Amino acid sequence: MKRVVSIKSNYALNVLRVGSGAAVGIITMPYLNRVLGAEHIGKVEYINTIINYFLLFTALGIPMYGIREISKTRYKPAEKARTLVELLLILGITTVISYCLLFGILYNLNYFASYRTIILILSSMIFLTNIGAEWYFQGMEDQLYITLRYVGVRILMVIFMFMYIKTPQDDHFYALCIVITSCGANILNFIILSKVIYKEKEDLKPLNIRKHIKPILMMFIATISVSIYMYIDYFLIGSIVGDKYVGYYSVANKLVRFIISFITIIGAVMLPRLSLLYNEDKEVYFKYLYKSFTFLLLASLPFTVYFLVFAKPIINLIAGTGFDASILTMRIISPLCIIVSIAYFMGFLILYPQNKEKIYTYATVISAIFSVGANFFAIKYYQHNGAAVIGVLSELIAIIIMFVFLRKEKMLPKDILSVNTYKIVLASLTMLLASVSIVFFFPEGMVFFLLSSFISWAIYLLMLVLLKEKETGRILHTLKFKLI
Repeated sequence: MKRVVSIKSNYALNVLRVGSGAAVGIITMPYLNRVLGAEHIGKVEYINTIINYFLLFTALGIPMYGIREISKTRYKPAEKARTLVELLLILGITTVISYCLLFGILYNLNYFASYRTIILILSSMIFLTNIGAEWYFQGMEDQLYITLRYVGVRILMVIFMFMYIKTPQDDHFYALCIVITSCGANILNFIILSKVIYKEKEDLKPLNIRKHIKPILMMFIATISVSIYMYIDYFLIGSIVGDKYVGYYSVANKLVRFIISFITIIGAVMLPRLSLLYNEDKEVYFKYLYKSFTFLLLASLPFTVYFLVFAKPIINLIAGTGFDASILTMRIISPLCIIVSIAYFMGFLILYPQNKEKIYTYATVISAIFSVGANFFAIKYYQHNGAAVIGVLSELIAIIIMFVFLRKEKMLPKDILSVNTYKIVLASLTMLLASVSIVFFFPEGMVFFLLSSFISWAIYLLMLVLLKEKETGRILHTLKFKLI
């Protein structure tokens, strides 16, 4: 009973985060795109991509590994504190090495002379991210703290942005906004972590860093591989065809990835619990696994349809007519909503809790190799749209590899393709047909866009109710019970 209530609370808090994050995006993205323009946004995103690679190096595989290990030791204070210290020590070593490389090589290259202020600002994310140890709070399932901090930081970012970003030359303030959003509250995290460590200071020894090296390196290979085909496109677009095309690509990709990050929060809420349940109660583990898949499908399929059909009005609303080149890009990458959700489900909710992360690593390495090789050709001839196609294909390759293994080892839930799954698919197809018809007959304009969006989502929800989809029925029943 305790577990069910905890998961419901965590889910509710994540819904609050989704709503607040969406509200901030709607408020800030149109302003930023219009004030800064494609070239200046592309300039910041180009350096942000490079800094993210340094950040990935320093983190190794600890963000995902840490969630699992903290989850396992959450009821053992001394062991938990010891694990925390060991992982923070590893992060401390890699952080020092990363800064030596960053300022010793990158910062002094003439090629990056015009980017130095942005490099300096964004590089602070390396230190702040690593001392913040977000993985600790996720492993502890402390969703209330994460949510309050998330909302507070974004409010601060919005205020800062409207105060200081007035012209295209204020792109360094945009870089600072990225830092605030990503890790602005991590100093507070570190204070909390210090108290956790201090409380168990008598039982911290002996420390054993070596036992973590192999598993975090395995996760590091997987993480860096995923990041190659998530970020290499930004780097190559900027290097091959210029910052302007990074800006076009960034608008479409960030909007879609923004939604994806919130869809996969459904899985992120379940990951610590699934890691614990796989060792304690496999029956409940598979029950929650199926629920996670259903919710991922319920959220990702309609968003795939929405971005595909409504790409033009979305781009015009968020970025303006100066970003018309982003419309086709958004349509190309719209399937990532469902593709990434399935990849997350297979990789982190099935393979990872069962200690089969090697398969996920192999899949992502192969996808990364394909991405790097294909992107040189695609970007050279098709600019940002070429990168979009390769991004979708790379994620698809990873899914196929994981699916073949899971099916061979019979690790997929038996009812994964149940009648209920087909009901969600049918509701999404109905939404697609209805949305295409609406766009064809409705004139362009903000009012009609909002109205057609509402009608499309209403049709999807109505179909779920008419088809008696299980989770939708349960949610409506719960709402009805609480209202009465």
